[in-house]
This record gives sequence, structure tokens and C-alpha cells, in this order.
Amino acid sequence: MGIVNNISSNMILGELHKNTKKKDKASAQLALGEKIRNAGDDASGLAISERMRVRIRALGQDEANVKNGASMLRTAEGAIQSQINLLRTIKAKVIDAHNDTNTDVDRAIIQKEISQYYDEINDIAAETTFNKKLLLLGNTVQETVKSWVVLDHAELVEDSDSLDLIPNIFDTLDHDKYGNPLVGSFDTFGSASDNVPYDGYNLKTVSATTITGYDTAATTTATESKLHGGSENTPNTIDIDLTGLNNAGLDNTSFYVRYRYGTITYVLTTDTSKNYKNSGNAYEINISGMTNSQVASAIATKISSDLGSYYKAEVSGEKVTLTTKAPDSTYDNKTYYNSTSYYNVAGTTLLGGDYNAGVNRTAAPATGWGNFRLSGGADEVGHYVPWTNPETDQTEQKYVKDKDAVQATASKSLSGVPSGSGITLSSSYPSYSTAYLVFVDGNSGFQNDTANGYWTVGKDYSGSRSLAGMTVKLSGGTVTFTSNYAGASGNSYGITDSVAGSTATSTPDYYTATSSLSGITNHKNAADGDTAHWDWDLSGYNTSDANKAEELIESMVGKAFSRSYNSTNYEFIDSGKAPALESISKINGSNTIDLNSIRASVESGKTVSEAFANLITSKLGSSATPIKNGADEITGVQINASQPGTVGNNQSVIFKEGGLRSYTVDFASAFNSKGVSDGDIASALDGKGIRFYCATDSAQWVNVQFVNGINPEDDDRPTSGTESLDIKTFVVDVSDVTDVKSLVKTIYEGDGNKNPQGLEDWLTNNYRHFFHVAADYENGSITIYDSRRYTVLNDSRYLDRQEKGAKIADGVLDNVVQDKRYVYVNDLVIHHTDRSSANIHVRIPQTTMDHIFGYKVGSYSLDDYSVLTSEKREKLLGTDGPPKVEGTLDKGLQYLIDANTLIGAQIVHMEHAEANIITDQESTMAAESVIRDADMAKSSLELATAQILSQAGQAMLSQSNQNSSNILSLLQ
Repeated sequence: MGIVNNISSNMILGELHKNTKKKDKASAQLALGEKIRNAGDDASGLAISERMRVRIRALGQDEANVKNGASMLRTAEGAIQSQINLLRTIKAKVIDAHNDTNTDVDRAIIQKEISQYYDEINDIAAETTFNKKLLLLGNTVQETVKSWVVLDHAELVEDSDSLDLIPNIFDTLDHDKYGNPLVGSFDTFGSASDNVPYDGYNLKTVSATTITGYDTAATTTATESKLHGGSENTPNTIDIDLTGLNNAGLDNTSFYVRYRYGTITYVLTTDTSKNYKNSGNAYEINISGMTNSQVASAIATKISSDLGSYYKAEVSGEKVTLTTKAPDSTYDNKTYYNSTSYYNVAGTTLLGGDYNAGVNRTAAPATGWGNFRLSGGADEVGHYVPWTNPETDQTEQKYVKDKDAVQATASKSLSGVPSGSGITLSSSYPSYSTAYLVFVDGNSGFQNDTANGYWTVGKDYSGSRSLAGMTVKLSGGTVTFTSNYAGASGNSYGITDSVAGSTATSTPDYYTATSSLSGITNHKNAADGDTAHWDWDLSGYNTSDANKAEELIESMVGKAFSRSYNSTNYEFIDSGKAPALESISKINGSNTIDLNSIRASVESGKTVSEAFANLITSKLGSSATPIKNGADEITGVQINASQPGTVGNNQSVIFKEGGLRSYTVDFASAFNSKGVSDGDIASALDGKGIRFYCATDSAQWVNVQFVNGINPEDDDRPTSGTESLDIKTFVVDVSDVTDVKSLVKTIYEGDGNKNPQGLEDWLTNNYRHFFHVAADYENGSITIYDSRRYTVLNDSRYLDRQEKGAKIADGVLDNVVQDKRYVYVNDLVIHHTDRSSANIHVRIPQTTMDHIFGYKVGSYSLDDYSVLTSEKREKLLGTDGPPKVEGTLDKGLQYLIDANTLIGAQIVHMEHAEANIITDQESTMAAESVIRDADMAKSSLELATAQILSQAGQAMLSQSNQNSSNILSLLQ
């Protein structure tokens, strides 16, 4: 018997198993919602899906980080905005304090408020946090900037003295304020041959023979050149002829004699007891019993006695002849001696008159007072101490007050004082004064009773008035007298009981009248002699050649001349050489003559000699006249004496030459000797400098320091100097210098860009003493000079006179030295991923006050940013210049605004980043869903299909198995 396999059943069973598996898979997909349950479902799909799921989760955290970061930055933004608001308030307060309607006390109060705002700004920076994280304090150095340290002493800046511009003449010179010798490679402004050795200022007389075109006919010495050609003047004569007048006709006649300084009136009288009055002097000549000849002699004798220096008086019979004795005086003989203004005689009449009548002034005494003086007055007490005036360096006696002056006083009760009684008040300082006061019943105020000549006041009045140099005050029935002027002199002020009577004069005091003396004749016969002169011969310059003009200008510039009868110095300068030293006056108070105008005159067609002559005559006026040749061409100029006559031959022309206390620094020669080319100037000068010292102040000098570029981010350089050291430092940026000419130009006047202010302007506006600077662009040099046009080393007003006057040295000696300051930021990571391009870092600037104002703690403090001085207020607010300086407050506001701008930009960045993250996340999720998530409809269909096929398979398997069972049953 054989049992065979049921092949059909096995086939059906295999299909059933397949369908069951499909059903289970579809059922699992529907249950999990995923079509990939494990690597077996889709190995590559599962790998891709898992990577996408990691990305989706990371993007979710990115979004959270960005939101938190934006919130943190908004916290910082709000804090900085509060600081901005506080700084705006501070600026308003500083502007308020800078108004001079405020007193120093007001400014001190304002400063207290400002200091509180400073503290609040610092508190905001120190306390602003997010989740306990400090936001406005830095943790990372963003940059290092140049800063400064202010010392209490001066130090030589390292390597600043290696320029070798100044020769080493003296290794040590003078002393510091402690008496220690100053060490350096010094040269001096002056020399041993100066008028005062090493003073540096010179005004020396030079011989006229060294002057182009000098007068060869003049008598010339080393100190003067005499005028020549003056001849005698003819004097004036005046006759007083008494012929025909009898003695009785001369009685009570008068005449005046005028001379240069006034008038004397003479009265001829037979009765000297008479009273004569005249506005000038009135001298009597007693002619009682005299003949006319005797009267003439008496007149001549009296005039010779009174006016013998001006007139020679001669008598011929009954006539007196007066001859002027000073025809060579400084007044023109012909014009003045012949006029009626000087040196003449004329008749006059003296008119009679009387005094005004007096005022009837009487009042009864203020009973019981008596006479008394004010008391208690005391003079101010003080003493003088030596004091050096910082504006002049000169030592003066400064008054120091110890005690105030005290006013003298006195008081009296008005009780029992009868109405109508009075007192006399008198004072003697500062001028004598008297007033009369009468007390009346009632409370009427002070009234001037002009009819009686006194003041009245009610005894019950309350008030005061100034009378006779004292204040009279009534109050509560008491009168108090107080001297208006404080001091012991008030103790002499007195009160007299009663008003003294003063009655009118019954008979007025009359003066005797006179009649004019006749017979006076002014001949006006004076005549001028020839005027002496000094001839400036410029015939060699009778040409319009520009080269000859330059030759004459060069020979004259720096020279000066004066005339012996006039102290004015006429000094030749050349403004065409400005700003060189040739354009600067070197003689104190001189009247300058600018030779530059010769160039323009010659260019317009005039000859050099005519142009020069016109210059001289325009200054001297009629005392100079042009010299002409036979062709009527101007070939020189004639300097005339002050008046005609031989007196002019004693006058002279004096030539001088002035030299300022100065020192010339020759950059061109120094660079040539060192082989420094134009392109190397900036680097050669970087960090180097020079310094020059005042001749009368050992603690005062000026540094000139060169730098090859200035970083705008660097801290502002503090002002040099201390309370005991008057140091000034001028910094020159030479980074744009292209040659020696541009270097000198930059030093002198600035370049309008990196150097908005030149040394000359800086000295004028910042240096309170005497140094100035001139420049020679073409020759590549600057000249430093002292504007005091007089010697100082022999001047007792200067106590701190230096051993060898003003001096100069290589190197910068300063109490401000270079340092560095760190600028901090808070470096915060907001978003950091595996993709560097998507990372977000933010650097929040530190916003403490030292960062806002840009100073190094220790070198400066907030006390330096106050409103207590004008200088500090201008530092906070800035100045319009020159040069224009931005205020610290505006810089600080810009610093905070920039910080907030940065934060705002980062917030916007984060908002965009968040949007991008969300988009990326959504896209990734969608892609991952396509790969991994089940298609519910498809999976349901597959499940239904698998279930139907499974059920069909089971039926078919059952049927197949039934057939096999039937066969087996037959075998039983």
C-alpha cells in the first residue's frame, strides 16, 4: 500500500502562508502607521528615514535656541536703550551747566545728579542678566587700542630723541624746580654776543654806510648819520609903543603876552590895592609917577623876568620891542611865530563881577545831643606776597586780605528831640561833604527844603537816605548813622548839634575893570631858513627790473630807521615771504613798512626807486619828499628835519636791526645729511620730536611730537602737564607728508585733514605765553620765536630767569606716556550646529562708563568728566574749533547706539533664521514621511486582499484535505 503526498494541498498551503504573511504585514503597517518597520522592509529606505529623523529633531532644537537667543538680545537691547536715555539726560544737564547763568554752586548740584546717572549706567551694565547670564559685561577682548597714562612727573619718551635735529651744544643746562640740572642735548636761542648774553633778543644800531643808497654827504658814525643843509631862521618881532599915551591914559590898562604854553596878563595900574580878576594869570605893573619911557622899561623888565626864555625885550624910548628867541624850536617858524596863536601880544579887558549871595540857613539844636563822632570804623587788614603771574611769568606783589574793613557807626534816640531842631552832618573821606538835617513831627520821609537849605525828616519815619557820605536810618524812634565807606576814616565823620546860620553877603565883592592897551603891533616878519635833510640815493634802482626789486628788498628787509627827534622806529618787513621770519616785525612798537608792495608797483610799470620812495613818503608824510633827476624821474627820497633852520643840522637818521629770541630748525639740511629721502620722511619722524623751553620759566616747555598715522579708534590723548609742570604737547601726523615742503607746511598751518590745526594756530590758542612759529616752505625750515620784543634775562620782574635763556632739545619730555586699553565684548553662542554657515554668534559690546567714554580705568576716572570747569564741560560737549573736536558725550551716545544697532540686526537675523529652520524642518518631515510612513489606503487594501486570499486558501486547503481523508477512509 502506498501513501502518496497530497500535492495540491501543499500548494494551497504555501499560498495560504504567503497570504497570511501579507495580511500580517499590512496589519502591522496599519497598526504602526509605517510602511518600513525594520531594515527587512526596506534597508536603504530605513537608513535614509533615520537620518532625516535626526535632522528633524535637531531643527526643532535649533528653533528653540533661536527663540531663546532673540529673547536674550531683546533684554540686552532694552538695557542699552535705558543707558542711551540716561546719557541723553546727562547731555541736557551738561548743556544746562555750561550756561553762565549758573553759578559754581549750581554746577556742583548738577554734577551730583550727573554722578548718580553715571552710577546708574554702570549698574545697568553690571546687573543686566538673562537666565543668570551677564549680558553687558565683556568676556572677550575684541581689540586693543592705544591709550595713555598720566604721570605726576615728566619722562623722556623712548627713542624720541634720536632725530638729531638739534646739535649737542650743552649736555646739561639750567635746572628743574628742585634745583637739579636739566639733562639733554641742548642748544640755546641766544648766544654770548647778544646785547644781554644768551638772552636771544637784540636791537642793535648799524652804521648807515651798510644801508643801500645811504647819504654820502652826511656826517656818519657807527651810531648815527647827521642831517645837513639847514640855515638860519628869521625871528618874529612885536612892538609895544606907548608914544602919545600919558600916564593917566595908561592907568587900568591891560595886555596879554602869549607864549607856547599859555598866556600871562599884565595890568598897568597906579593903585595896587585894586582887585583884578582874569581867567589866566594877572600880574600888576605899578606905574605910579612914571613917564612913558619908564613904563616901557618896567614892561620890558617884567616880561624878561617872566618870559625871558621866549622873548628878548628891548626898549627904545617909549617903545618896547619883543623878539622871539626860539625860532629853531619844534614849531615851524614862519607858520607859528607869525600867527596870533603863539608868541604874540595883544590888549585885553578884565571885566568886574561879584560872588553869589549866601543862603540863610538856621535851625535850633537837637537838644541834649551835643557834638559827637562815629566810631568803630576799621581799615581792611591784609598783606602782600610774591606771586608769579601765569600769563606773563612775571613776579608781582599779590594782595591777600586778612580782615574786611568795618564801617563806623553811631546811634541816637529821637525821644525828646523838639520838632524843628536840627543837626549838621560832615564827612572828610573820600571828599569833604556837609549836609543839614532838621527833625519834624510825623512820619514824613526825607525832603529837601531848598528854600532854607536843609533836609527834613519825620521823627516817626522808617527808612534811610545817604547824606554827607553816611547813611542816615530812622527806625523805631532811633536814628543810626553809618559811614558809606568802610575804614577807620569813618571815625572822623561828625555830627554837630544844630544847623549853623549862614546869611547873605550884604555888599558883593566886585572886581576892577580894565581897558585894552593900545599901540601893540605884531610885525609877523619871521621867515624860515633852509630845512636840513638826509638824502636816500636810489638812482641805481631807476629801473622796472623785477630782479633789481628783489635785490633792494633783500638788502632792506629786517632793517629799521628812526630820526633823533622822533622815537618811532620804521621797520622794513616783507609780507611776500610770509610765513617766514622776514614777514614778522622784530622791534617793539615799530611802524612797519612792507616792502612787498614794491613788487606790485614795479609790475605795474613804476621804477624800483619810485616805488621805494612812495613807501617812505606814505609813512613819513611831509617830512619826506621824493628826489628827482633832470628827467623828472624819482630816484630817491629825502628825509627832512622836523623844522626849518640850523637846528635840523643836529638831527640825525639812525639805522637799526632787530633780532627776535628765535631758533631755526632746518629739516631739509638734517634730512640731506642723514640721507632721508622724501618717501622715508614719515617713517623717519615716527615717534620722534623736539621740545623748547621758556626763557623765564624752568617748568614750562613745548613738545612737538611726530607720528606716522593716528588710529581713529585710539583714545583721545590727555592734556599734558601737571600743577607744577606747564607742559604743552603738539602732535603732528606726518603720514601724508610727501616732501620737506609739505612737512613744514603741515607743521606750521596743518593740512586740513589729519592735522586740522597747525603749530602757529595751536600756540596762539593753547599756549598762554610767548612762543610763536614762522616757516620757510621753500628752504624746509621752521623758526620758533619768543614774541617778547625786549630782553628778559636782565629783567627783575622775572624771578625764574634761565641760565642761558630759552633752549631747545631733541626728544619729547612728557608726563603723558603711551599705554594700551582693551575693548571687551560679551561673546555669546546663540546657535551652533554641524554646519558653520548656520551658526549664530553675537558680540555684545561692554557698556560700562569706561567703554562708553573710552578711557582706561586708572588713567582717567569719571571725575574727569564733570561740569565743574569750562574745560571739562567743553570736553563733554565738544568744540567747533579750530580744530573741531567731537564731544565725549556724543561719542558715548554713538557707541551705545552702535551696540543697539548690532543687537537689533542680530534679532532680525534670528527671526529670519527661525523662519528658515521651520521651513527646513517641514520639508524634511514631508520627505521622511514619504519614505517611512504607511499609505493607509493602500495598506488597508492589501490587508483586505490578503484576508480574502487567506480565507480562500483555507477553504481550498480544507477541500483538498477532505479529498485525502475520503481515500484513507476506504482503507479502513
